[in-house]
Amino acid sequence: MEQRRLLLAFALSLGLLWVYQQFVLRKYPQHPGPSSPLAEQGQPAPTTSPSAAAPAPVPPAFQAAVDTGEPVVVETDVLRATLTTAGARLQSLELKGYQRTVAKDSPPLDLVQAAAVLPLTVALGDKSDAAVVYKPSVRELEVHDGNAGDVVFSGDADGRHIEKRFHFSGDGYLFDVTAAVTGPGTPGAVGMLLTPLPLDTAGGGRTPGRENAIGFTPPKLVEKAATDLAKQTLTFDGATWGGFAAQYFMTVAMPADGTGRVVMGVAGDLPIVRVDVPVQDGQSRFVVFAGPKDRNMLMSTGHDLVRAIDFGWFWFIAIPLLSALRVLHAALGNYGLAIIALTALVKLATAPLTQTTFRNMREMQKIQPQMAKLRERYKDDAQALNKEMMELYRRHRVNPFMGCLPMFLQLPIFVGLYNALLHSIELRHAPFVLWINDLSAPDRLMVAGFGIPVLTLFMGASMFLQQWLTPQQGDPTQQRMMMFMPLVFTVTFLNFPAGLVLYWLVNNVLTIGQQYLNLRSAP
Repeated sequence: MEQRRLLLAFALSLGLLWVYQQFVLRKYPQHPGPSSPLAEQGQPAPTTSPSAAAPAPVPPAFQAAVDTGEPVVVETDVLRATLTTAGARLQSLELKGYQRTVAKDSPPLDLVQAAAVLPLTVALGDKSDAAVVYKPSVRELEVHDGNAGDVVFSGDADGRHIEKRFHFSGDGYLFDVTAAVTGPGTPGAVGMLLTPLPLDTAGGGRTPGRENAIGFTPPKLVEKAATDLAKQTLTFDGATWGGFAAQYFMTVAMPADGTGRVVMGVAGDLPIVRVDVPVQDGQSRFVVFAGPKDRNMLMSTGHDLVRAIDFGWFWFIAIPLLSALRVLHAALGNYGLAIIALTALVKLATAPLTQTTFRNMREMQKIQPQMAKLRERYKDDAQALNKEMMELYRRHRVNPFMGCLPMFLQLPIFVGLYNALLHSIELRHAPFVLWINDLSAPDRLMVAGFGIPVLTLFMGASMFLQQWLTPQQGDPTQQRMMMFMPLVFTVTFLNFPAGLVLYWLVNNVLTIGQQYLNLRSAP
């Protein structure tokens, strides 16, 4: 009995580890250093590093807000940026290849949300340029293919002449921003401000609005929930880049050369990330990335941006599976079918391990009556009971721990495939069949105004059938507890993306088929 309880506890612990890996969307590692309350806007912000305290994320503007006038519009092959003349900041940044919703007439996705602070405001020492009236060199700029073009904003404030130069290429999500300041009180560093992404970039039906402030200090990725920045300001030096990331998109700024300082804090209620770059030869040079978290594209873009995609502990499995998913989509033309095919291939690869588990469980079930007799016979002699149990296992060539080994070996594959699907931007707005028109969102079949999670209910039913076909071991109470698990998983999966539910459903169906064949071939 004690050994059986030990095995059950081990199996449940393994299951909890697996569930935990799935349910945790992001990891939020805390940067070393003492925590401290955030400073009010305009006051020095505390630092978690031993370096000197950094200025507040958003210092006061030079003057009162003014009418921005006509904005400057920049068109490239992949984006449409609108820049204000007051502050030379991003008013909007639309991605031409991505829509806000699955509707055919949906406008392009905009990575800028309306807020008191707009992205690309710069901090010049103890003041910002949010209200500086700039004169742009052009009102419109259009660049395509491998061509490039500049927009230069010039303005004056407090006796300083400020120039912000934007350099856009025609075919990428990177653009350069150079801030030059001349005159009295030239700061030693210029800070670039970034703000959170709009809610419709959170994606996947996973906790709407969920996003992180992120920064990369090689080799460590620092992540902090945007909603938690009011609790603690993070400041760290030696950063390659910093900004905000949702599930499928991100905006980050980085020094054009070397590294800088990243400050994560708030301006009022708005989370802010500021990237500070030292002034050299009278200017600070930044590179800004605003676009999708597509792994292949980020790899080719460089700057270690690919580190923003966290595939978890089993990244070495998730990345090849993601590549395989793309290959299957190229062959099948539908990501739903690609998920089914990929799940089948993974199931085929793990079939020998699953077969070992079935055989061991079947043999363990056969010797249950003999185990019960031994417990009754040696109920007062634990040492003799253990000896007889070991002999029984030896005669029938079973190992009570053997069933756990395949689970250990399959765990990295299952979690790796899960993370590959979770971070695949290709699933965003990807249709499957019938009512499932977005594999990154929860499936809902609308009936009389109610959304029915049909795919999730099928998944729960398949899990129940799979559990029912599994050779039963242990006492009736334990068996009833295991039969309750499908209900728990069904409730948990209700808001999971349809692509993940499809993967789990197909995996269950294939396991049921394998169990059925195994039972038919059993002597």
